[in-house]
Amino acid sequence: MKVIAFKKLSKDDQNLINEAEKIIQNAYDPYSQFYVSCAILTTKGNIYKGVNINTCAYGGICAERAALSSMVSCGEYGIKKIVIISKSDHFKVKIHSGPCGICRQMLWEFAELYKTNFEILVSDSDKKKVMISTIEELHPKGFGPRLCFGKYRRYLK
Repeated sequence: MKVIAFKKLSKDDQNLINEAEKIIQNAYDPYSQFYVSCAILTTKGNIYKGVNINTCAYGGICAERAALSSMVSCGEYGIKKIVIISKSDHFKVKIHSGPCGICRQMLWEFAELYKTNFEILVSDSDKKKVMISTIEELHPKGFGPRLCFGKYRRYLK
């Protein structure tokens, strides 16, 4: 796990973060005003995006799971890279926390299914610094398909 300057990222990685940032204003969280956007680059080269949605009951969906849902809804399952950016109405987001536990588990499912240790890039709100890690770093020894007896062949496209 490392933190580097946004400007030192490859142009492709910068563009992927910019894609996530483009839709962050669509996030729905009128209660905490903490907005998150995510973009997933698939093994087929497509990009799927999602934003967080939080309700008055403080239940909702994270941006990572929204992007995953979009990806799976389109029949894709292989992840090459994921980027996340957060913003707030109250402060500059400088902490690089990465996905929540539920999102890590869901991402792990597809990492293990496709045997990919994909990168996760988490940008601060000003796009000055980016934390780069892998799913295995964020979710070591995760519970996944290898421990279950599901019928996975149809998803290995």
